[in-house]
Amino acid sequence: MRWPRFLRIYDESGRPVRLRVPYLIFIAAAIVIIVIAAVYLPVAMTSTPSFCGNCHLMQEPVELWENSTHANVNCIQCHIDPGFINTLEHKLMSYKEIYGQFLGDGEMPDEIQLPSNEACLQCHSLDRNVSPGGDIKIPHRDHVELRDLLCADCHFNVVHTRRAISGGNPPMDVCYMCHDGEQAPNECETCHTTPREDFVEQGHPVDALENHGALARERVEDCYRCHSQESGFCEDCHSQPPATHAREDWRYTHRIEVNRDGRSSCQGCHEEDFCQKCHSVQHPPNWVNQHGDFAQGGGEACLVCHAPGFCNDCHDSEGVGMQIGQAQ
Repeated sequence: MRWPRFLRIYDESGRPVRLRVPYLIFIAAAIVIIVIAAVYLPVAMTSTPSFCGNCHLMQEPVELWENSTHANVNCIQCHIDPGFINTLEHKLMSYKEIYGQFLGDGEMPDEIQLPSNEACLQCHSLDRNVSPGGDIKIPHRDHVELRDLLCADCHFNVVHTRRAISGGNPPMDVCYMCHDGEQAPNECETCHTTPREDFVEQGHPVDALENHGALARERVEDCYRCHSQESGFCEDCHSQPPATHAREDWRYTHRIEVNRDGRSSCQGCHEEDFCQKCHSVQHPPNWVNQHGDFAQGGGEACLVCHAPGFCNDCHDSEGVGMQIGQAQ
């Protein structure tokens, strides 16, 4: 058998040199190693979290990952389906992003593909009927197969979010997408093993009713773990003012409650600058002598801050006979 001309090797005199089989095996092995290295090494090197962190677009996601419950899980274990072919295909598609980063044209996609169930099931199991703490009944397989859900549809708050929750427990709004009382039952006992009255007592600070507004503004995600925003839970109370606000003279006498409970009791519902909208009003210079003409025109603006009897109290004490407050 004669080798093709382009595969023949010649000595200095131009005569063909016959290669021994071991040399051929060595050359073939070297070619195979080079090919494997050319394919495998770039895949391996670009699959580490440290490589991902080199891109300035990924600095925040990497930081959040480092402080999450999945900090010991490699990027590709979640973001690429299992299998070397899937990894290779993903890397080939990702090279354009790497080049874009080096050329200064890199940008974060508007939507990041969520990890597939296959990726999650490398470590987790669908054969779980209760939460790790045993306080929630959640047959995972039924939920995933009945609604064709991704694990990340519910557990979206595990890693790359500043609202990350240890364990990734879904907030109540996620549950309420189905458990709204029509598509699925929404009684507490459907999922929660702890009686509602016990949970209310254990899960809230003593002054939660009075000061929950300040707590909610600081970290509202904690509220949404149990309470659903979509269900109108907050509006059930906030659509109606507190009983104290129902007094006809509340606007003029609320200082009694403020002096007793402190301004923090107001900030449960109102922002810090709410009070200043009224209390920062400045009257023009020499207002005491000039306000009469303004008040004779009706004085409705005065009643925004001052009670109807305010004018009479002052005029009586000063011996002024005009009953301006009676004009209303």
